[in-house]
Amino acid sequence: MSIEKLLQQMEEYRSRRERRDNRPEWLVTFIRTAAELFEPLTNVGRVGFDCQGHERGWTVCMYLGTTEIIGGPKDGQIEHASFSIDLTRLTELFNKIDRLEWYSIANEQNDRFDDATRSVLSVHGLVGDTNQVQLELLHAPPRFAGPGFKLRGADLTQC
Repeated sequence: MSIEKLLQQMEEYRSRRERRDNRPEWLVTFIRTAAELFEPLTNVGRVGFDCQGHERGWTVCMYLGTTEIIGGPKDGQIEHASFSIDLTRLTELFNKIDRLEWYSIANEQNDRFDDATRSVLSVHGLVGDTNQVQLELLHAPPRFAGPGFKLRGADLTQC
């Protein structure tokens, strides 16, 4: 395959991917602003998210991605990133908050997550004048998300 054909395929893929994004601009801005509130406590982290539109508004799930160790004695190990979030700044993203809830959930029946328990902060409210949003901050990403970073095991000795 020629380089021109490869570049054309990449451009077509990028164009299709951009067309699939049906999120309104206010929601994109909301997600970016909320992502900036994640403060990794160790190392680095990449914020992941999933959002779904429905008849009552939008549900946005956000989490800090994991790191997969490649090589060395911890090869294949997945490490969750610890993080903090300023809840006052988080609530300021909403014009009105209807519910603010924190859940600690036993994970015995849910195979979407690896951990035995999980923690979720849920904020339901109004963003802008008319946009209903349910924001869920997850303590760790769901399995389908995969690792946000890959770290070579040899790099661990330098930390």
